[in-house]
Amino acid sequence: MSPPGPSGGQTRPKGPRWAVGEKPKDLKGTMVRLLHYIGKYRRDIAFGVVFSITAAVLTLIGPQYLAQVTDLVSGSILGGTSLDLGRIGGICLVLVFIYSASVIFSTCQEYLISASSEKIANVMRDDLSRKINRVPLGYFDRSSTGDIMSRLTNDADTVGNTCSESIALFISSITLAAGSVAMMFYTDPTLAAISIVPTGVGFVLMFVLIKKSQKYYRRQQGDLGAMNGLVEEVYYGHDIVRAYNGEAGSKKRFTAINDSLYTSAFYARFMTSLMPQMLNFISNIGYVIVCIFGSMMVIDGRIGYGVIVAFIVYVNQFTRPILMISESLTSMQSVAAASERIFDFLDAPEMGDEGYKDVSVANVRGEVEFRDVHFSYVPGREVIHGFSQKVEPGQKVAIVGLTGAGKTTIVNLLMRFYEADSGDILIDGIPTRSMTRSQVHGLFCMVLQDTWLFNGTIRDNIAYTKEGVSESDIRAACRAAGIDDFIMGLPDGYDTVLTDGMRLSAGQKQQITIARAIVRDAPLLILDEATSSVDTMTEKHIQNAMDVLMEGRTSFIIAHRLSTVRNADLILVMKDGSIFEKGTHEELMGIGGFYKELYDSQFENCE
Repeated sequence: MSPPGPSGGQTRPKGPRWAVGEKPKDLKGTMVRLLHYIGKYRRDIAFGVVFSITAAVLTLIGPQYLAQVTDLVSGSILGGTSLDLGRIGGICLVLVFIYSASVIFSTCQEYLISASSEKIANVMRDDLSRKINRVPLGYFDRSSTGDIMSRLTNDADTVGNTCSESIALFISSITLAAGSVAMMFYTDPTLAAISIVPTGVGFVLMFVLIKKSQKYYRRQQGDLGAMNGLVEEVYYGHDIVRAYNGEAGSKKRFTAINDSLYTSAFYARFMTSLMPQMLNFISNIGYVIVCIFGSMMVIDGRIGYGVIVAFIVYVNQFTRPILMISESLTSMQSVAAASERIFDFLDAPEMGDEGYKDVSVANVRGEVEFRDVHFSYVPGREVIHGFSQKVEPGQKVAIVGLTGAGKTTIVNLLMRFYEADSGDILIDGIPTRSMTRSQVHGLFCMVLQDTWLFNGTIRDNIAYTKEGVSESDIRAACRAAGIDDFIMGLPDGYDTVLTDGMRLSAGQKQQITIARAIVRDAPLLILDEATSSVDTMTEKHIQNAMDVLMEGRTSFIIAHRLSTVRNADLILVMKDGSIFEKGTHEELMGIGGFYKELYDSQFENCE
């Protein structure tokens, strides 16, 4: 069978791992761990399940009283006797009580299950939030940002929204289906056997249909993920797409994904629409069987009319939970798959506990020493080889070299973003290993090549994590960074909210981050290509501000543009993870070695 319209013959892009319908590696083990994980909320879920089962049992009892009322009415009509209104009224009151109690128990179940689901999601997000601050930076190097974000958002939402509901729905559906069969056999075994046979065949067919449809749901979610990824990619890079005339290629990729999405969505929707029809068909067949064979048994005097009424209700109660069971199983698979990914992240190795460290780092002078530091991102592939250097307080040190020489790695080790494999890094004679990471971070202010601004006012971005910053301090920092006039020219000045829709140039963003570093006023300073995104005039203005900022502070400057480090007290030329040359600009130029080649090549490229 082929769907109308576009064909689905295109190669299907692979979707994200968290696509709905993805099967977990260990459904049972993950669900058991999830139940242990949710801890105290297990009691709420257990009570919710008990209430759900109780409501289902009450629902199953109701038809027995309906049968009694029917028999009383039919007996009165056929026998020509008067109705026993008192007895009928008493049974009706019992029915009202039963169904009212069922509604109350169902409401309690909904409240407990919904509340516990949201609490579980809340606890899980809190644990994920705490975990993300304890995971070493190397973990993020090995994982994509999108994958980690999907664990904190999509996977947590999947668990929170469907965890408790799927468990309660599965158990209550099983109770309702099994109870309906039991009550049918209790009411009349012969009629039950006759009515269940074709219904069972219909159930087998429906489960086959459900199994077939799952691959299309997985494919649909994968296509949706690919579509979202393509739209985001083209949207954020639309300037590059246009500049390179990539519209045709992007449109071709979009058409391929769109056609595949159309096909998968068509089959998924079509097969899903068949399930209610199959359910209605099963129910109708059951009603026909009950009516035909039940009527024959009534004529034979084997049963009363009330049994037929009860069976019609039981057939409906028997067929309806089957679809609910299949839905709950699918949801449980999604929950288990999402839980596996969350547990995988929660089980990731953490940075060591530093609660026992009590080293004081007050009144830092700024002496920094590297002692035979070795480091490798991947075991066995060392990238820093025996790095040793002592930096005096207040010295301005530039670290230069070709791309991949290890410049940024040295700074990351200094900040304890990574731990050295061997050797020591000392600040004022104190090994950074003896300090807590937060203490080390508090000693530095940084300006990176990649600017980072959050949604908030310009004032909040500049005073980030710095308590009690005055307006005058913020404006003084912005004047030093050369951004004050621009900010004051905005309609809301320093209260202007930075959003994705606000167009700031790369240089303006960099100037704001430089102002942030000035406000932080830490004893040590790191500049990683701090002026790489600004024009020559702005660079000179910022360089003057940086000179003032660096005065009396130990500063580390990573730069490719060597003209910005000519005034450095010490230039370390790195090559293949080691110090290849070192000295002042004049000394290195006089040597006529690798640094001079780099310096001359840059000026040749500028000519």
